[in-house]
Amino acid sequence: MLAKQPPFAQMILATSVAAYGLLGAQFASAQDGAGEIEEVVVQGIRMSQETAINTKRNATSIVDSIVAEDIGKLPDVTISDSLQRITGVQIRRSAGEGSTINVRGMPQVMTTLNGESYLGAGSVTTVQPNFNDIPAPLFAGADVYKSPTASRLSGGITGMVNLRTHRPMDFDSGTTTSFAAEGQTGRDSGETDSAISGLFAWNNEKIGVLLSASLANVNLANYYNGMAGGGSDAGWSGMPPEAGSDADNWNYHGNDMNGDGDLNDRYIAYQGHTAYNEFTERDRFGLNGSFQADLGNGFDLAADFFYTDMDEKDRRAGISISDKWQQWGWALPLVSSEGADGIQTVEVYQADGRRLKSYSELKSTVSKSSNINVELNYDNGGDFTGSARLVHGRAEQGNLNSYMDVDMANGSQWGVQYPEYPGGSQASNPNGYSDPFQSIIVDYRGDAPRWSGVPDLVRNLDGYSVGALSSENNYDREGEMTIARFDGSFDLGDAGFLRSVDGGVRYSDRDAKNEQYHLLAPIGDNGCLVRWKATDVVMGGGCSYGDGNGIYYTAGKPIPLSSFGGDVEWVTDFGGVKGIPGVYALDPKAMDNVVAFHNSLYPNNERGIIPGQTYAVNLQETSAYVQANFATDIGVPVSGNFGVRVVQTDLEVGQRIVGAGRDYGAPEVDGGEFVTSRSYTDVLPSLNVAFDLREDLKLRTAYAKTMSPLNLEQWGGGLSPTYAINSSTGVFEVISANSNGNPKLDPWRADNFDISLEYYVGSGMVSAGMFLVEIDSFIERGSVSMDLPDQDGVVRRSTDVQTNIQGDGGRLSGLELSAKQAFDFLPGIWANFGVDANYTYSPSDSGNVDIEGNDLPFADNSEQLANFVGWYEGERLQARLAYNYRSERVVAFNQVWGTEGLTLMQAPTTYVDASISYDINDDITVYLNGSNLTGETEEYYLQWEDQKAWQSAYEPRYTLGVRAKF
Repeated sequence: MLAKQPPFAQMILATSVAAYGLLGAQFASAQDGAGEIEEVVVQGIRMSQETAINTKRNATSIVDSIVAEDIGKLPDVTISDSLQRITGVQIRRSAGEGSTINVRGMPQVMTTLNGESYLGAGSVTTVQPNFNDIPAPLFAGADVYKSPTASRLSGGITGMVNLRTHRPMDFDSGTTTSFAAEGQTGRDSGETDSAISGLFAWNNEKIGVLLSASLANVNLANYYNGMAGGGSDAGWSGMPPEAGSDADNWNYHGNDMNGDGDLNDRYIAYQGHTAYNEFTERDRFGLNGSFQADLGNGFDLAADFFYTDMDEKDRRAGISISDKWQQWGWALPLVSSEGADGIQTVEVYQADGRRLKSYSELKSTVSKSSNINVELNYDNGGDFTGSARLVHGRAEQGNLNSYMDVDMANGSQWGVQYPEYPGGSQASNPNGYSDPFQSIIVDYRGDAPRWSGVPDLVRNLDGYSVGALSSENNYDREGEMTIARFDGSFDLGDAGFLRSVDGGVRYSDRDAKNEQYHLLAPIGDNGCLVRWKATDVVMGGGCSYGDGNGIYYTAGKPIPLSSFGGDVEWVTDFGGVKGIPGVYALDPKAMDNVVAFHNSLYPNNERGIIPGQTYAVNLQETSAYVQANFATDIGVPVSGNFGVRVVQTDLEVGQRIVGAGRDYGAPEVDGGEFVTSRSYTDVLPSLNVAFDLREDLKLRTAYAKTMSPLNLEQWGGGLSPTYAINSSTGVFEVISANSNGNPKLDPWRADNFDISLEYYVGSGMVSAGMFLVEIDSFIERGSVSMDLPDQDGVVRRSTDVQTNIQGDGGRLSGLELSAKQAFDFLPGIWANFGVDANYTYSPSDSGNVDIEGNDLPFADNSEQLANFVGWYEGERLQARLAYNYRSERVVAFNQVWGTEGLTLMQAPTTYVDASISYDINDDITVYLNGSNLTGETEEYYLQWEDQKAWQSAYEPRYTLGVRAKF
């Protein structure tokens, strides 16, 4: 696959060159005016850009930053939205808002809060930060460190993000107060949302307190259309061949589907085709408190508290056509073309499916986190300075969902027209359609799918009846973190090569637990636990429910959709999809209280813990570092640091052993806990050197070895052993096993090399850098030997376990270009304009190849990334236009059942945001923001662009607000 050139890349490069020339002109002008001193007061966008430039210029390593223009004025909803403006930072979106991030294409990103580890609700069991629950108004800025130093924490492969909150001594003596209130709406959601934020700070230069808070409610419209079961991978897809018999449902029964005269073709097929709307409601609260005191004799104390709380409801309602898993060749390929290796891509399907249905889904997620930091700093003006710091964090996240299928078919199509119940057989959907199939054309050509042939029966509410109800793959996660560290620095003076030496020790203890579960309803006289309360679940298993004479009853009882009264809605909004007149569905809000809703239909639901996805991990790290900071003059001034951090990691993983299977979708029996303990040590050297070639020109080089822990599920996923009886001992012995987790996996490790050139003059900067990341190993599927107990608890031998294993390494390299320039040297109104532009080129090699033999990059890495921000700042008026481009990315490798090598891709995306504000006076500002102004649709495809998998569409959002300072 050839990487596409972004439509804006050439403009980014041209901007960089032009800015370089303008900077040179400004520098010449500054030389001509040498000796003249003029006081320039900057504020707003100009000030934030100059602060970011100075942060980069004065840093001891390669750093990029974003800085709030003023209190509460990061111009985005979440901190991820702001971070996407930084060179090399790629973000993913959740309901249109920024959530997870990559730095230089890798998700293993260490996150710190004011310089120490931060435990967020969205990253309890993962390494990759998820900033969806963190409101941007609480932050003063953020820094992305791309070249490590020994004195900074280890934990990121290609970068570390440090989030900076306000502290009371950041402000002038006295009282500082700010307040903001805003209304927000979306093009499609139609809701009027609100948000308020505020800050109070007071200090008398000896003691200070600060409290800031943010409270917001948003309702976001999103749309999905394409294959059923998509969203993160293409798991519900297959590849049936033309050749085969009628007895096999995995083929087209010997029919030449494209008329080419042979039966050698295979077609990419989907289990179902669907379209739905999703309205996401988020109640987001954040609180930041800080206390600072000068204790005298060189000691000062700082204490911080940071709290987040988000309650999210994702509500979906939609339509689907499928053959209910009866066969794979059910949708005929009307328009297809050759992909490779006999594989045919399909652009138009004739979906002759047994099941036309509506459905409703509710996902409820509650996220909370609290982080406390206490630090004592010493600086009495002497050679030695030091600090002691204690950090404690807690986070929890719970997800509970409900899913309801509503059939329009009467059930005869799959043999459940008259299921058995204690009172006799009863029609599952008496007014449903009786036709064997519904034929609907789904055309994926063009900007959005077009459905045709949707029958008028969708308008008959009496023809709808509940086919299935479930609540599955819910989870509760909780994490706790305690950190103690001591740091010191000794100043050696300015005479020698070494100017100072830093050193410190740190201890971190992190616990994480994940409990996954289904809601199970007890049904029948024996209380058989059932996950799928469906009209086709016949209770004739080990735990049965019937009349005792061979007649078994059905778990799901007939429930007409009309019985839900006012909770039924006529859904017509499917985003850009054409041809669907509408469909009746349960309003997902009716399921907001999931347990109560399920109990109202099937009483006394209880948790069924899923052992294979339930685990506990304890990660203890003891580290020490020493770093020497140097400066010399070898014709040009040279400065930098070199050092080493040594990290001793003690890992304890508690996995649940997966026992025997159970009926009706209930999870397997929990076979008890299996604990693995291990330790490993990492020696992480680093070197950063800066050459001041001229006063305005800086060359940096850097090397570092980096390490990052795995996502905890890769260590802690459960075991599924297979047993066989030993006839001589009568003991059931373990003979094989599978595992989603492997405690013997090593962390991510890499060698990082950087070089950058930075040109600074006046209020601008141009930089160019190259980087190389050599990844030591990957995680892939394979076999390892583990000491597992037999069923009597005794370990007698080693057993081969199919699990995640350490694979071969890969390489990531690239180029970063950046330009920041205020045009204050231009005449007239042009002096009020400025730009902030960057471009990243980061090709990578994951070691994987696709079905055509093409080398594949790392998953989730876009080869090209471009940002352009043009801004204007007058005496009272400020405006900003921001453009973000991300080239195609790999979503998942080796997709589609029935073959290997198809790659799921996301097409390039372009997001445009804008903001404008007006200062009524020095203290009051009104502003208008717009995000995703072009209504970007994210396109996903399988291997070839004409094999569309699904679309995710997000609405434009508009915000009107007022901000005041006192």
